[in-house]
Amino acid sequence: MSAPSAKITEFRLGKGRTDKVGEMDFVKKYLEITVLLPDQHTEKQLQDAILQTEYLIDNYLGAPEGPQGSQVPEFDTGLLMNHAWKGKKVGESAWDKGSVAWGWDFTDQFPPEVVKVLEKGPVTLDKYEFSINETGAIVNAKEKKEKRGRQK
Repeated sequence: MSAPSAKITEFRLGKGRTDKVGEMDFVKKYLEITVLLPDQHTEKQLQDAILQTEYLIDNYLGAPEGPQGSQVPEFDTGLLMNHAWKGKKVGESAWDKGSVAWGWDFTDQFPPEVVKVLEKGPVTLDKYEFSINETGAIVNAKEKKEKRGRQK
């Protein structure tokens, strides 16, 4: 008889950083976030939630001074919002014009700082979500659907 499988429904992630600012002075920062997951979630959704939470905490803490910092670089969001997206394939190496609501393009069509940010996890700008596919070769753009609750 196998034991019942347990599913993670909540996790807490915390990180801190201490910077020396003088001979005997230190500045400490700490952030802890608790994430509640929906009852029905996949392993991938759990991993994505962990990565996104870590990204939020890292952004809050910032990078320490010096070369050891590993903060995700800033980038011009217009590079995603105004990109000439590809759509459906219409022939050999030819695609319809896509849009920010549904489109894609190869990662080599974007500056490295954009790709680096997207590698950390999906990015939402306005009502659009941008992500890199599993192979890391394609950037996808799509309009986020609003979740509708049941009406009583």
